[in-house]
Amino acid sequence: MQPRRDIDDYCYKGNRKRKEVILPPGCKTIGREAYANSQIRIPVMFPKTLEEIGEGAFAENRSLKEVIFPASLESIGAYCYKNCTSLEKAEFKTGSKCHRIPEGCFYSCLQLSKVVFPENLKKIQSRAFYRCKELKEISLPDTLTEIGIEAFYFCGIKTLELPEGLQKLNHKAFFGCKRLKNVYIPESVIYLGEEAFHGCNWLEYLEIHHDPKYIGDRIVNKSCTIRCKKGSKMDAYCEVQGLQREYI
Repeated sequence: MQPRRDIDDYCYKGNRKRKEVILPPGCKTIGREAYANSQIRIPVMFPKTLEEIGEGAFAENRSLKEVIFPASLESIGAYCYKNCTSLEKAEFKTGSKCHRIPEGCFYSCLQLSKVVFPENLKKIQSRAFYRCKELKEISLPDTLTEIGIEAFYFCGIKTLELPEGLQKLNHKAFFGCKRLKNVYIPESVIYLGEEAFHGCNWLEYLEIHHDPKYIGDRIVNKSCTIRCKKGSKMDAYCEVQGLQREYI
């Protein structure tokens, strides 16, 4: 009989006595909600063979402080670390095969302050970092093309440098990031969703030198000044929306 390697769906869900996870050698898959609502305290040592972590696999582990994903990991399920309220650090190892951070992955991880993103990341999906209030600095890779709906909703981000290859900033992507002061939108962005930077009360300037194909309503508060080209589509947008502008 072959030794058990993968962890089944719901295998240890709700096991409040489990403080540590020791995965079998050669493990490739951790199933859906496999360790959800447990009491894991010690960071999980993932084997270098791991390829997939299922939806909600470690959700509601409120004592877990750190997660380091191996380079072999290709896929993470939605809401994988939802409400891990003590989680402080999430790191993807160099050479990571993971190209997507899924919906709600770190939803309401209130203490999350450090994230090392996969170097070939393409998409950050909806609510991936929703209400990560201690997340003050992020370094987004140049490969990133899309930031999802409410991806960084009510985060503590102070400075933001969007990569030049970014194409799509979805609805409320940075809504309520109150510590942001200045943001430059790269010319690669073709979609700027509704209220993308609304609720960013300290935001003084949003600088945009080009005309995206789509610009949603109320992208910023009316206290924010838009830096744009005179006579541009962006200039006309500001007129309609009643926004202040400063010409470049």
